Formats: sequence, C-alpha cells, structure tokens
Amino acid sequence: MDPDRKPTESSPTAPAPASPEAPEARVVAVQERLAVDTHTAETGAVRIRKLVSEEVHSVPVRLCSQSVEVRRVPVNQPVEQQSEPRWEGDTLIIPVYEYVPVVTTKLILKEEVHVTTRATETDSVHEVQLKSEKIVVERRDGADGPWRPDAED
Repeated sequence: MDPDRKPTESSPTAPAPASPEAPEARVVAVQERLAVDTHTAETGAVRIRKLVSEEVHSVPVRLCSQSVEVRRVPVNQPVEQQSEPRWEGDTLIIPVYEYVPVVTTKLILKEEVHVTTRATETDSVHEVQLKSEKIVVERRDGADGPWRPDAED
C-alpha cells in the first residue's frame, strides 16, 4: 500500500450486531490509483543534407537539317504515254500532264478595230429666243387724270 495515501472509510461490509452491548466492528476499505504519464526528452538529433554538384560536360551531337528546292521546268512537248515519277540523283522528278486538243484549222488575224476617243472644244454662237418679263406700275390722280409711273420704281 502507498504510504502517501490515506485510507478512506466506507460502510461496514458486515452487518452491525443486533445488541447494543456488543462491540462495533469496522472494516476499512483502501483504494489505490495508478497514474501513468510520459514526457518527451530530447536524447539526440538527426540532420539530413543534400549536396548537389554540377559539372559541365561536352557532349558531341550531330545536327541534321534539310531544305527543299522546288523548280518548275516547262517542257511543252508531246509524248506518246505517261510515265511515273522518277529519281535522278537526289532529285525527284514528277511529270505533270495535260490533254490539249489539236485542230487542223489555223487562226488568222483578219482585221483589228481600233477605237480612239478624242476631246475637242470649239466656240460657237447660237441664236436663242429668251423671254423676259418686267412689271410697270402707273398711277393717276382722279378719274380722268394722266397716268404717271409709280414712285416706287
């Protein structure tokens, strides 16, 4: 039993004697409690580092590039049959064909019509009849007086 703990009293486990003259019996009950606890204490440490080094190395690399030259070569010659594309050295030759009608008539230039526009200016006099109207206002004094031009003209 833990010496720091005090016993606690509890109710008797045996029934009390029926007679008042009999001595009283008491039973002491003890309860123990255990408390478990942990605490963290540093006992050491670990450090992890990563060292990176860089080195320059020369690496030989072969680079290839291609360019294409396209030329159109006019031939304009009649052929008996079509041929497939062909290689001559590093050049691929692709023939292009066209059917052309052949007629035995000939085209002849018979005449040309030339149309030329010229601008000319001439002075001329035309007689034109023009009309003009004018208003004349006259007044007279009295019933038999002479007519006179109005002063507003």
